[in-house]
Amino acid sequence: MNPELPAEKVVFDTKWFQIVARHPPAYAEPHYSLHTRDYVAIVATDDLGRLLLVRQFRPAVWGTTLEIPSGHIEAGQTPEEAARRELLEETGYEAEKVELLCNLSPDTGRLGNRMWCFFAGNAKPTKNPQHRAEPGIDFVLYEGDVRSLVEDKEFYSALNYAILFAAVLRGKLSV
Repeated sequence: MNPELPAEKVVFDTKWFQIVARHPPAYAEPHYSLHTRDYVAIVATDDLGRLLLVRQFRPAVWGTTLEIPSGHIEAGQTPEEAARRELLEETGYEAEKVELLCNLSPDTGRLGNRMWCFFAGNAKPTKNPQHRAEPGIDFVLYEGDVRSLVEDKEFYSALNYAILFAAVLRGKLSV
């Protein structure tokens, strides 16, 4: 534990997250934050430059969203290993090269985890005949450009916008 951090107390615990209370100096009330596992998001394109996306129902917003493949980092996995696993599980594609774009805080006000953002160009369908699509996730080989994607009413996750922006800034995608 960082000695500069105030003591913290877990006030609620689930398999997905913990609610933690800290008492920062000069705060009359405790500050509550969520602690959850780090996760990855991966901007991937095929050999024609088309984006590999997923469509899935999200109970938190009670709707179907269009997203970049993403998921939690499992115990013992590196962020890159998790990115490769999520890309395969959600799209059925694999990439020879997976490059770290950035490491972001999803919400500095309430979340204590990190989002590891990757890029994989020239991804190809897996040759593994045992691969099965992850239930509840529909793979989308997106034919439009980045500009049309950010205008799509199903694509509205702020974190997905952030990773697209990082990919554009790093020269991996063009607008």
